[in-house]
Amino acid sequence: MSEHFAASTERPHSCRVKLDHGVGLQCAAVVMPQILVHGNPALHTPSRQVTWSDPANARDIADLHRALADFQEAHGYGRAIAAPQIGVLKRIIAMNLGAGPLTLINPEIIWTSADTFDVWDDCMSVPDHVVRIRRHRSISVRYTDEFGRPRTWRNLPETMSELLQHEIDHLDGVVMVDRAVNADSVRPISQHAHLVGGTRPTHRFSFGAIAEASRIVDPVFRQTPQFVCDPLSDVLGCRLTLKVETVNPIRSFKGRGADYYLAKLGAQDGPLVCASAGNFGQALAYAARKHQRPLIVYASRNASPMKIERMIELGAEVRLHGEDFDAAKAEASRYSEEQDVTLVEDGREPEISEGAGSIGVELLECSELFEAVTVPLGNGALLTGVATWFKAASPPTEMVGVSSLGADAMEKSWRQGHVVEREKVDTIADGIAVRVPIPEAVADMDGIVDDVILVHDDHIVEAMRLLHRHAGLVVEPAGAAGLAGIVSHPERFRDLSVATVVAGGNLTPEDIRRYILD
Repeated sequence: MSEHFAASTERPHSCRVKLDHGVGLQCAAVVMPQILVHGNPALHTPSRQVTWSDPANARDIADLHRALADFQEAHGYGRAIAAPQIGVLKRIIAMNLGAGPLTLINPEIIWTSADTFDVWDDCMSVPDHVVRIRRHRSISVRYTDEFGRPRTWRNLPETMSELLQHEIDHLDGVVMVDRAVNADSVRPISQHAHLVGGTRPTHRFSFGAIAEASRIVDPVFRQTPQFVCDPLSDVLGCRLTLKVETVNPIRSFKGRGADYYLAKLGAQDGPLVCASAGNFGQALAYAARKHQRPLIVYASRNASPMKIERMIELGAEVRLHGEDFDAAKAEASRYSEEQDVTLVEDGREPEISEGAGSIGVELLECSELFEAVTVPLGNGALLTGVATWFKAASPPTEMVGVSSLGADAMEKSWRQGHVVEREKVDTIADGIAVRVPIPEAVADMDGIVDDVILVHDDHIVEAMRLLHRHAGLVVEPAGAAGLAGIVSHPERFRDLSVATVVAGGNLTPEDIRRYILD
């Protein structure tokens, strides 16, 4: 299907929509669409399939997004709306999960779990009540977006499954009160905060903050190269986009989060302290120097000498303690409490993840339709920041973290739903060698991370060599972990459009000889 409909959600006195190849058409003054309420016959009439040749589609989509935006502004909630709710009997759903408008055309449920659950629900068309209904705990949905591209959301988490079942019910002429579990399942809207609001998961990150970070983070870290690497695509059997985060003053993505954190911290005085395997310490040292804040970095005695030297060059005081990163972090925490110094913990501070989330914003600015994104997983700031944005802006995209087999604490913690510590780590990828996960970081992964892959160091080395041979990139082990996830599971990603974040490139000459040139 070559025709597409890109609906604007702005609400001026006239509307502007796009048809075909982006040709703008100016409409007359817009009458704001009204949301119909329960009892209106249109809400109980099944909708018809969208015909792509219908010239009214673009207007209907624009009206639907305006109605959703108006409701959200007036009431502070509302994630989606179905076309029948404004009297348009077409199979169209408009959504905004926080990162911009989404449109689902001709959606259909293609799989449901046998497991069901009861949930209190709200509805724009039932403004005076909340209703307890029964839903499938997980579903898969197939639809077409406004650009005519087929999309599939597979094995959706509970919250999204419930939302889409609700909206597809509207397309079938079913209102939520029709599905009330029993006579006591209809309650007044005054109980919304208690019955509905308290049951919906919340995350620490703000979409507005991620969008802001994509604008205000130091330009040396933003708008990094991203491109389809044809030679790597041929080798791996997928369409692979590289997001290269190694071309900046600290050679890693971590400058985004560190700069955004200090920008939001504002004009405070006093030193900062952190722990780092090297890259975050460089990032915070760079940002601290810019914002004129003293910094103390705790690193393990086994940390990369090159990274230690670079942190010192950037103005940080570096203190070596313990045999690994987590031992150094424990000492940094002790010092922070003893001296009443601000501890900056990568993975715990929301602003650091929000800064990293700007990578997701940039990836989705291109026209590529990603079916999966693989991201190195250490303390979680990169993965959760990028996944937060993707799951709101492109929910069908599978978000995959990649950890080392010899440092599996985050993977095990995510799978078990609570922190799992390890006595030691054993991997060449020091940047993702987490032994003691941060509880907040583990919780942040819930509902936005689809899978975590564990890779052997041999696959990491292979990924490093492939990046050098086919993309001309010198990448450190942790920075190549995302690609190692694809290298280790080629069939899983075969024929898909995949993006991976090349997260860091701090290697010594000895490292280059050992891992890349040997």
